[in-house]
Amino acid sequence: MDSRKNPYSQKHRFSVTDLLQDTMKHQVTAATLRLTQWMAPAAVALRQEAADELCRRYQVEAVDPDPDGDSAVAMIVLSGLVEGNRVDVGSAALIDVTGKYQQISEPVVEIKRVFVREEFRGNGFSKMLLEEIERQARAYSQRPEKRGLRLVLETGVEQPEAVALYEKLGYTRIPGYGYRDEQSVFFEVPLQ
Repeated sequence: MDSRKNPYSQKHRFSVTDLLQDTMKHQVTAATLRLTQWMAPAAVALRQEAADELCRRYQVEAVDPDPDGDSAVAMIVLSGLVEGNRVDVGSAALIDVTGKYQQISEPVVEIKRVFVREEFRGNGFSKMLLEEIERQARAYSQRPEKRGLRLVLETGVEQPEAVALYEKLGYTRIPGYGYRDEQSVFFEVPLQ
């Protein structure tokens, strides 16, 4: 048999995990978003998986710890049905960081830990999470003390798919805030 036509040849090795993950991407149904508590087990587990992935990508021992849950405006978990079982697929958080960064004088919220488990990527789930985060931020901006609210986020060069998604969704690159290094990329999301 010609190895160029055989996807299972030595040249094109696939593990069982690769095949299952590829299959799983197409089996998620009934995706739902839910607001949850900061310390809910699903939220904690997904934030830890996000931190673990950042450590791998940036080859560091640890990333900044999660922000204090008291400043959380919204903690969102996305789940879906996989073969009839509800599975947590991803999460995102919205944190009020007003007064935290010298570079930003207006009221400000920051998108943190947008994460979709690897086997569920490529299904539009990150976009769903971001749309809900933006909706939560717009609602929060209606508070009198939050007029002029800015919605910002930090990502990095080792997350090219995230950078591409933010740019595709119309997020605007901005100068850095807080601790900045050469690997950071900063965005602002228009709330109007």
